[in-house]
Amino acid sequence: MSFFKRVTRKFWSLCFYSRLSLHSLLGLPAQTSKERQIFKAIFDQLADKKIRVFEWGSGFSTVYYARYLRKKAISFEWHAIDNNKLWHQKIKNMVKDKGFDNCINLYLKEFLPFWEKPGWGIVPPPCGVFSPKEENELSYVNFPKTINEKFDVMIIDARFRRHCLPVAKEVLASQGIIVLHDAQKPHYQIGVEKFPFQRFIDSGAWAPFQPIPNKVWVGVADNKKLFDSLNCF
Repeated sequence: MSFFKRVTRKFWSLCFYSRLSLHSLLGLPAQTSKERQIFKAIFDQLADKKIRVFEWGSGFSTVYYARYLRKKAISFEWHAIDNNKLWHQKIKNMVKDKGFDNCINLYLKEFLPFWEKPGWGIVPPPCGVFSPKEENELSYVNFPKTINEKFDVMIIDARFRRHCLPVAKEVLASQGIIVLHDAQKPHYQIGVEKFPFQRFIDSGAWAPFQPIPNKVWVGVADNKKLFDSLNCF
């Protein structure tokens, strides 16, 4: 790797984590402003009924959008799962502090992230080596099927994203939508073509010199009106 590329990557990494820290202080999700606009537009389009949400990867987004929905007087029921016990407890405390105990349900299936597993190094192993195999990993991926509900919004924003996608399709309400964050990564994109209405939306760079700009993927099975409403992005 050339000296210029090393310096650029280091600078980008510094900008990335600096912005992440700033968003944390401000209570913002780790999303670009355009990504926040996309999520808000989706919620606004579904505002005529109680919105049922499932989110792989609880976080500041959970509380941020709950606050948005409450401000807009939109009824909702939110389910979110994570794999990190400390992070899960932090978000649980935030949910309680903001008074969302009655509408946000948080779950935990604890397992190590791939970068902490034996075999992960400077050169990552081929895609698929760390596919879900352990009981908690499989339970995490399949968890929304245990809730016995159909969901209007499915948010895939954490571990095993490409494995969560087919599960999301199984439990998606007929008029619902799936949102895949960080969809610019090719290994997340397996199966997206199976949706009747689906597209990638350029959602901006998170930090200067970002190698590949962010993309959000949205897919719906039977709600072309909702799908078409996102054409402005």
